[in-house]
Amino acid sequence: MSDSLVPCPGRNTYCHNQFLHDFDHISDMRIVGIDVASADFMYASGSTDLVFCTNERYILEMHKLLTLTPAHRYIRDCWEKEFDNGHSWHKRCRKLAAFNNRSRRKVLRNWNDVVTYYCILAMSSFSYQYKRWRLVSEHVPMTPDYDVIKEWGEVQRKKEMLFYHRNIYRIPTRLLDDRTLLYIHLPNSFAAYGCGYVWSRRKLEYISSELNQLAKEGYKICISARHMRLGHIVNKYPEYFDPDLFTSHYYTELKADRHVNLPDQEVYLIANL
Repeated sequence: MSDSLVPCPGRNTYCHNQFLHDFDHISDMRIVGIDVASADFMYASGSTDLVFCTNERYILEMHKLLTLTPAHRYIRDCWEKEFDNGHSWHKRCRKLAAFNNRSRRKVLRNWNDVVTYYCILAMSSFSYQYKRWRLVSEHVPMTPDYDVIKEWGEVQRKKEMLFYHRNIYRIPTRLLDDRTLLYIHLPNSFAAYGCGYVWSRRKLEYISSELNQLAKEGYKICISARHMRLGHIVNKYPEYFDPDLFTSHYYTELKADRHVNLPDQEVYLIANL
């Protein structure tokens, strides 16, 4: 079963289970995630106290939808009736055009809207990008796994979850205490990702300064990021964080034998943990 059912290209983690195996006491902590996207790490952590913070459009609504008891039924009905089981390219185009209409609301106000959005993403096998406010994707339908959605939701509903619309410029420090871990995953590269979400060097410099200060004050922090892709270092994020405060842990993604000489790696930087 997947750790997260909200794939976010360029912002998923793949080595989090290896890291969490080494730091299994995280399961006893509250995790406050900032700039949350797919939240693979948070769901896999074993923690039953999760706080999701992001100002990116539609992300929190997607996470909320998938924890609803009837989520799998909502998605199946929409997929079968509105998207013709993924076979209708014309229906996909109409739904996508309606979604990309500039007059649409900035927040999806009802579950029908959120379910439709989820199915639009499934019509491209969750491989998509945004050009400013317009969703761009190819027609590569992938039928949602309703049993997995149902089982995953049953697991997540046992947890206490809070959702806040706020960005990295408003870190909820009032929620942080001795048993709380502040977590963020840094995107693979400087680029536009979700709807209105842009990851830039300026944003990196701001968040690294803030997290260095919080680490100095004794807060528990974990930062994850892609470090290496096919044997080549793709970013140098650890250089932005004080080595006297943060320790770096590197993990190699497990994959097919033919790729072992071209490793993909992630780095996990931790402070006071």
